[in-house]
Amino acid sequence: MAKISTYTIDSTIEGNDKLLGTDSASTSALATRNYTIDSLKAYIQTGSPANITDTIPLGFALTVNREGTAYERALVRTLAGSTLTNVVLKSATVNTGSDIYLNTLGSGQVFLIIRDYNNGQFAVDYDLADFAANSATFTGVISGVTHSGTVTTFNAPDFSNASPAANDTQYVGSGSTKYTDWAFNITLDAGQTYTGGQVAFTEFTFLTGATQIETQAIGTLKVTRNIEVPDGDVTIGTSSPTTDPRSLTVYGDVKLPTSESRIKFGGDTNNVLMSTDGSDLTISATGTGSNLVTNDTRFTQDIVKDTNATSTDGRTIMGQNTFTAINTDGTRGVLSNQGVELQNSSGVALSEQQVSGNAPQGSLTNQGYLSSIKVDNNWFQLPALSSGVAEALPGLSETLAGPPTAITTGRLFYGIQNAAGALFQAATSPTSLTTPESIAQDVTSFTVDTGNQTDFAAIFAAVPTGQNLYFVDSTYTTAFPSAGGQILDASVNIYLVVAYDTGTYIVTFGRQGYGTLNVSTSTFNIDSETIKLNSIPQAAKSNYLYYDTATKAISHNALSVLGSANGATYDFGGNTDVPVVSIDFDNFIISAPANGIVTLKQGHTFGGTLTADTVATNYNHYILSNITADKTLTLPAGTVDNSIKLTNMSSLDASGAYVQPSYTWSIATNGSDKIMRANSLTLDASTESFELLYTDAANGWVIN
Repeated sequence: MAKISTYTIDSTIEGNDKLLGTDSASTSALATRNYTIDSLKAYIQTGSPANITDTIPLGFALTVNREGTAYERALVRTLAGSTLTNVVLKSATVNTGSDIYLNTLGSGQVFLIIRDYNNGQFAVDYDLADFAANSATFTGVISGVTHSGTVTTFNAPDFSNASPAANDTQYVGSGSTKYTDWAFNITLDAGQTYTGGQVAFTEFTFLTGATQIETQAIGTLKVTRNIEVPDGDVTIGTSSPTTDPRSLTVYGDVKLPTSESRIKFGGDTNNVLMSTDGSDLTISATGTGSNLVTNDTRFTQDIVKDTNATSTDGRTIMGQNTFTAINTDGTRGVLSNQGVELQNSSGVALSEQQVSGNAPQGSLTNQGYLSSIKVDNNWFQLPALSSGVAEALPGLSETLAGPPTAITTGRLFYGIQNAAGALFQAATSPTSLTTPESIAQDVTSFTVDTGNQTDFAAIFAAVPTGQNLYFVDSTYTTAFPSAGGQILDASVNIYLVVAYDTGTYIVTFGRQGYGTLNVSTSTFNIDSETIKLNSIPQAAKSNYLYYDTATKAISHNALSVLGSANGATYDFGGNTDVPVVSIDFDNFIISAPANGIVTLKQGHTFGGTLTADTVATNYNHYILSNITADKTLTLPAGTVDNSIKLTNMSSLDASGAYVQPSYTWSIATNGSDKIMRANSLTLDASTESFELLYTDAANGWVIN
């Protein structure tokens, strides 16, 4: 019997050629059968477990690895994607790597040719046969004439033929000229003809039928050499990772060789980018979010923030035990477990230390007040405070004021504190408490009842930024003003909530406009242009020490005090017309050039409430009232250091409620002077108060 190894080798493989094998379905274990090449091919294409495609796109290589009884380790196939519309392959401004031609050979048949300069890449991106199967439609412009039509046939390539027909798909590779012509038979739309030979479109679009394809790997695809993706993106998983999560596992380095190599977290418009220039790692972002680290993080090296690449141009360094801020001149401030220390550019501690050392004695109370502070190795004890008004100056304390009679709480509101009371903020006002709280006369705290504790905690926690929580007593039922309206503490008892302790449920509050600020110090110096004494006793006082700066004599006589709205007149010894040089309010020493009447004024004489056109007087204080027509206040001729104060109340009615003004006040110069180098000033902010100070002829009056 002849051996198979002695048979002649058939070098021409045909579909009808037969192979020798064993039939596993036969009743005999040794049943031998013949199989044709075509029958084996058909089984592989349509049978289980594989569907190996008959056609592999140009430039794509596939190796199937068979091991043991497994038919294959990985199956790679091309899948038809969605049919795209309006696919622009070439336009006047965008070059996609393809030129599009119409061609005719004189036989009347018109051909569409896609000249692909990407070495066959177009055939990998699109299912060429489906252009004809989908009857793809197109439109394009050649020499200003629009041509449109439908693809009827795809002319498959024959790359073994060195001289294909002019209307066949062919690959051209001659020297540096390399491209592939993909050819299609087409019919032009009714009424159109083309006889111009092969001419390129200036713009071209597939309207329908452009089917984009993708390659899919099923099972485990092992690549033992490099994977290079010169174009396009690599996507792991699907666009819905929450329903179909996938991971990328890498054993080895993820290399980012240049600054163009980046890792992008997020989308194209809102993302965080990580990149490198080979030396530094750069983290940047196009979104509005922050880089969050939610777990414990340890740095074994210093963290340095530079404004630029020059180290002496200022930097911040976080070390293992220190935080160092370096100034542009090299000096630095170091925060460590030893405290805060100032250093020169060499890191040597400066003699003018501001704060150093921790605080082993004293502590922060549970209200958050500092009880002691160390400055230049000296400890200073701070006073116990009942509120947050005076928190830092030794000898300064505050006493809150309670209600003048026993009350029960009424309505609550949020407001913006000011000197006259508070600006009501209706848009965010809370609801009243379910059960009113009882408050005794003159007390400044109360414990919230059990039934109100949850509601009050929520109301206090919701105080808007820049505002305060207030309440009125239950007898005040007048409607609150509109949002932004003024509540005057001189006419309404409003109570400011200073603090609320969620552990003890104690509310600390004070009556707005009352209370006492105490100064405990050996010397109290006043260095101010304006001193306002709102409440001056009217009585005869004796035994005040007086120093005469002219005679250098010291004496003491009775001092008569006459109270007035904006100041006081002091009658010393019956003498008159003596200006005050200085007043020490601690020992009440009054000094003047000679004996006489000492007059204290606020600094500006009250010029009245204006409702008509007025010429201002130097060092007067005017109130601009609500008006029924546009009015003008004319400034006097300016002299350096002249001053005029203005309080604009043109948007407040007689009861203090806010009204939208219909008319405006204007400030005019006397002709030669200027206001901030302008001829006039129109007050469009209707509740602003300010001072006009005359500086010089060049700048005139300026707003102070």
